[in-house]
Amino acid sequence: MEQINWTEVISIADVILFLFFAVCVFYLFIFALSSLKEQKGKYSKTTKNYRYAIFFPKLRSVDEIESSIESFLNQDYPKDAFDIILIYNESDLDYPDRLQSQAVKLICTENKLASRSQMIRYAQDTLEPVYDAAVIMRPGNTVEPTFLTRINEAYFASGMAIQTHKTDVAIKRNISILHAFFEEMNNAIFRRGHVSLGFSASLNGTGMVFNYAWLKQTLASLQDKSLTKNLESKLLRQGTFIEYLEQVYTFENKSYKLSDINKERRDWYYNERKSLNRGFGFFFKALFSGNFDYCDKMFQWMMPSRILLIFLIALLGFAVSMFDWALSVKWWVLLGVLFFAFFMAVPKKMLNFRTFIAFLALPLFLLSVLRNIFRIRH
Repeated sequence: MEQINWTEVISIADVILFLFFAVCVFYLFIFALSSLKEQKGKYSKTTKNYRYAIFFPKLRSVDEIESSIESFLNQDYPKDAFDIILIYNESDLDYPDRLQSQAVKLICTENKLASRSQMIRYAQDTLEPVYDAAVIMRPGNTVEPTFLTRINEAYFASGMAIQTHKTDVAIKRNISILHAFFEEMNNAIFRRGHVSLGFSASLNGTGMVFNYAWLKQTLASLQDKSLTKNLESKLLRQGTFIEYLEQVYTFENKSYKLSDINKERRDWYYNERKSLNRGFGFFFKALFSGNFDYCDKMFQWMMPSRILLIFLIALLGFAVSMFDWALSVKWWVLLGVLFFAFFMAVPKKMLNFRTFIAFLALPLFLLSVLRNIFRIRH
């Protein structure tokens, strides 16, 4: 019996793994590079004022929503052209009267609905269909006075689906700084960089704008509770471009704790895996029909997360170093290119000593990712 040449087996495995990770890094590098092209306001003013429904589903406390309401009441957009709609389960909110005094519509669900998609669908079934577009926000998010005016300009220019620039403002803890760092990196690579090369922007869960009738029809046909991934998949299957407004901000005023990161990443990973499994059957049809936006999204969902990518490349580089130092050089170069892509993608103001100190908490991020993957797979 011929003896197995383990040196050759390891060398072949090393090449295969390196090619896979090199493709992932090259993908991130290209879009990080394209994100350096600054997106300027490209929509002209319009006298057409569309009517907007501003949805805030899943209210948990009165305090967190009041700043959101105030920021929309201060809009320079005509007050009769939008409604602020708060959707809540009766058991979750004790003092709705305090909100009723504001110029908002309160919708209490009859049953305890767990997901945002269910709550928005319930609200749309309750409301009169007098709106042109829907804006989906999270409680606690605030916006600038020009938010609706600038969205209206983009929507007038056939912006069927729009993602605004979500950015964190409560960034004092190391965990919050790291979260903001990766958030801005994702904005650059998966939104600004994609749009610069003609691809759709990735949806971010809040600060999203959709055609009202399309959203109602789509939510009525959803088979599960996930909102963002389902809407993204539906839009890209239909060949609808998702615009990204770099200069229109949705401010996140939440100071993140590790438990928040755990829950957010667990939900994100679970919904992404489920969307990938459900949508992969459409991949080849999209490929042969020229729907490269959808193919790009499938590849995004197949890639390891950015933190996991750092960990795996470093781990493989170390493992190969133990076997053959010469073979490991390419892995360390690849890791360097990955870090360069990341730092190329984030705002220069975040490249400071405080961010460097915050990176000491990176192992906690990694443990959070690994823990969530383990829990979901079981």
